[in-house]
This record gives sequence, structure tokens and C-alpha cells, in this order.
Amino acid sequence: MSETSIEPSSADRPISNAVGTRLLFENDRVRVWDLALPPGESTGLHRHTNDFLYVVIGDGQLQTGFADGSRDPARAMSDGDVRFREVTSETVHEGINVGSTPWRNIVVELLR
Repeated sequence: MSETSIEPSSADRPISNAVGTRLLFENDRVRVWDLALPPGESTGLHRHTNDFLYVVIGDGQLQTGFADGSRDPARAMSDGDVRFREVTSETVHEGINVGSTPWRNIVVELLR
């Protein structure tokens, strides 16, 4: 069973379609984002409607928060880790850098 903490409701927070901090490339097949967060910062709530993968650059600790204010436990990740996420309808969440160093990854959305 995963540990979850509850934050105040996020119902009034905006939800972005930007899944990174800077769009690097886009065509009809993929969209590639750079995602960089200083310690303690969040991506803000954003929406995924496509399967995606991300490649971690550097070591760090990331926590996932959800629109209802709940959070998954923080995860330690290492340089070069690759994670794939299948999106069956849509996913709304935020990434929170809970580590003491900058967080960075490259997100690749699979558009078809």
C-alpha cells in the first residue's frame, strides 16, 4: 500500500497542456519537452493525453501530486533512468522536486 499525503484541494488550480518547461521539438509523431525544476518547485498541474516516456538527467527526488491534493511517496531517480507511462484516457498530475538539487528530464510524448 502506498503512502499518500493530502494537500488542500487543487480544484481551483489551472491545468496546463504543457508537460514540460520548454518545448524542444514537435512533429506529427512526437513532442519532446525539457523539464527543469529547482528544488522545491512544481510543474503545476498538467494534462497528459498521450503515452509518454521520460529520461532522467542527473540524480534527484520527484514526487507526484494529483488534482485532488493527494501525493504519491517521493521517488529517488538516477541519471539515465527511463520511465514509460501508458495513458488510457487522460492523466492530470504535477511533478514536485522534493530533492535538494535541480531536477531535470526529457519528456517524449508519443502522438501516434
